[in-house]
Amino acid sequence: MAGRESTDDAFVEGHIHPVAARVSGTVVQVLVDENQVVEEGQPLVLLDPTDYEVAVAQARADLATAEAVLASASVGVPLQANQTDLQVAAATAAVEAARRALTEAEAQVAAAENQIRGLEAALQLAQLDLQRQTRLRAQDLVPQAALDAARTHHDQAKAALDAARARLAAAMAARDRFASEVERAQAAAKLASTGQDVTTIKDLERRAAAAKRDLARERLRQAELQLSYTRILAPARGQVSKKSVEAGMVVAAGKPLLAIVPLDPERLWVTANFKESQIGRMRPGQRVEITVDALPGVRLTGQVDSIMAGTGAVFSLFPPENAMGNYVKVVQRVPVRIRLDPYDPAQVPLRLGLSVVPTVFVE
Repeated sequence: MAGRESTDDAFVEGHIHPVAARVSGTVVQVLVDENQVVEEGQPLVLLDPTDYEVAVAQARADLATAEAVLASASVGVPLQANQTDLQVAAATAAVEAARRALTEAEAQVAAAENQIRGLEAALQLAQLDLQRQTRLRAQDLVPQAALDAARTHHDQAKAALDAARARLAAAMAARDRFASEVERAQAAAKLASTGQDVTTIKDLERRAAAAKRDLARERLRQAELQLSYTRILAPARGQVSKKSVEAGMVVAAGKPLLAIVPLDPERLWVTANFKESQIGRMRPGQRVEITVDALPGVRLTGQVDSIMAGTGAVFSLFPPENAMGNYVKVVQRVPVRIRLDPYDPAQVPLRLGLSVVPTVFVE
């Protein structure tokens, strides 16, 4: 019909949120069922928190000890000239403490650098997998869930690499700070050995104790984060799908447990694959009428949201080589994304993957 373009090569699509464990552990309770509607932030799965609670208690005890040492070191006590031997012994102890702290900081820097190299390789693999899944999805050779899983894996790998780089920067800053502490401690030891009337080594001890206190605080924060991850929460409002977790399972960090599929009208859209001969007058913002194969009599409306930058064949895993001598012209199809107008989900229960027939008013 003049002024209209229609196709039956169109489907409902939407967001899929994979839910995976962030720490390893034993599943003690699964709080949702397949196809259950959940709210954002609602607990989904509980892991055994015992080991992580013990780690938090140990970290708190270490912090209390470090704070007590810092409080003791903050009291300045002048040393008299007739206490040269005591001065030298205390200054030497401060030098050794600073060196041990520096050695630990250097080890943390080396460990962070090794971890970054591994995470960079993992991110590169995730990028390659995302590119491959994107091309396969463009040809409808894999489900949207596979592409979403690849994208989530890529985002998780990137986030892990960014976090590792932040830890490296913190470790390098701590290493530089401890190197300065070593220099100051050595200077104080040299001064004490000369038998000066008064010298103060408490400031050096206080600085070393403060550094250990700060490290204990960070370890406590990390332990509390690990404990919080034993409660796996819903990332968005939606319907539980692909649930593969049961109580008693031992899961590893990163293992997919289920997926959340939002079915709100604003989280769904239609991808229509129009023939290349149909998109000449098609523009974003044009009105669209949509019928749904699964819902006879239902007619939805929407607007053209965007038109893909190329045909589906261009983004396939093996693009066609049209320069070959046996070329045969094939009508190409271009994916068009259609934004749905508001509707009542109770009256129109759309689901991902449903076949639809959109009609675009191109005039």
